[in-house]
This record gives sequence, C-alpha cells and structure tokens, in this order.
Amino acid sequence: MEHSLAMQIVGAVLVLVAIMKNKDPIGFNKSIFGDVEGVEGGPAASMRMLIGGGFAGIGAINLYCSLNVDDAASSEAILVGTAIGLALVFGTIVGAKLRGFLEEIPAPPMVIFPGLIIVCLYSALM
Repeated sequence: MEHSLAMQIVGAVLVLVAIMKNKDPIGFNKSIFGDVEGVEGGPAASMRMLIGGGFAGIGAINLYCSLNVDDAASSEAILVGTAIGLALVFGTIVGAKLRGFLEEIPAPPMVIFPGLIIVCLYSALM
C-alpha cells in the first residue's frame, strides 16, 4: 500500500471518530456506558471532547503529511510513529478493562485501533 494512501485512510478515520466524539459527547458517552451516574455531567462530556480533539490532531497530522511528505523514509517514520501512538491508546483502553474501570471494551475501539495499526505497519514495512 502506498504511504500517502495509508496516511489518508488513517487520517480520515481518526478525524471522523473525532467528529463523532465532539458532535454529541453526552450521547457518545451514553452509547458506551449507558445511563450511569455522571455520564451526563460536564466533566465526562469535556473529557470525551478532549479525547476527540486528540484523535482529530493525529488524523490531521496524517492527512497533512500524506500531501506534503514525499520522502519514503519520512513517510515510513510517520506511519510507524502513528502505529505506536495508536497502540498506546489501545493499550490504555485494554488497561482500563484489566484494572476494572470498564465492564467490557466497546466494539468500535476493538476494531478501529487494530485495523489502523495494521494499515500503518503494513504500509510502512512492506
């Protein structure tokens, strides 16, 4: 897979996830946690928006670099760095489950993060 295409896929998916998180953070929280205490409060919604902003930032960096970085080695470094960052985010989600902060890991992160990590590593290393 071409490096720029991989960065565009990863960037677009992360920006879309960020839009979903920021469009209705309370509804997003309810879809994950149900009607638990504190889900409608400002702190939970603001944290969801902050997380969405982080994803938008990573996505925007990938989209920008896909259009402006022509060097193969630089593109590979960006993709591997993105994969490492996504693996850390995914590890944090798994860690929250293992530490008892989540009853179950929602399905979207179980699909999205490993999928994006695979796209990044496949493109960078093949």
